[in-house]
Amino acid sequence: MSFFQKSHPQMRLTLRALAYLLRYPDEEMRSHAADLRDALNQETALTATRKAEIERLIDRLVYLPSMQVESEYVEMFDRGRRTSLLLFEHVHGDSRDRGPAMIDLIRTYEDAGLYLGLDEMPDALPVVRSSPRHSQPNRHSRFWVKPHTS
Repeated sequence: MSFFQKSHPQMRLTLRALAYLLRYPDEEMRSHAADLRDALNQETALTATRKAEIERLIDRLVYLPSMQVESEYVEMFDRGRRTSLLLFEHVHGDSRDRGPAMIDLIRTYEDAGLYLGLDEMPDALPVVRSSPRHSQPNRHSRFWVKPHTS
């Protein structure tokens, strides 16, 4: 089953919405539920099945208690390397190469005009997907968001 509609040329907002949904689900993030829905509806890049799944996720973020949503997020993404959203965790682990790689990535962002906040990790998947370089989908985008099969 495909994640995207076949040959859909416009996915910029959809990819940004999907990246935003990977952020920590604090009150500010959750307050943008309507904007996320609008972005997904505007481009119609997702298949009906995938869009329904994303809609259910947005509903969970909005209607479940904050503590439950935040706890589930931490359990999913912060408790182990396997599901970490920090990309260099998968590439470098705890090696000495991680620091210089982070500095290089920050410089790459700054060269493209993106300046991170003090609380943003440069290798966090939501940040990487929101960078100017990734604002337009390329041929690799479908690989990164295809359904996980294992």
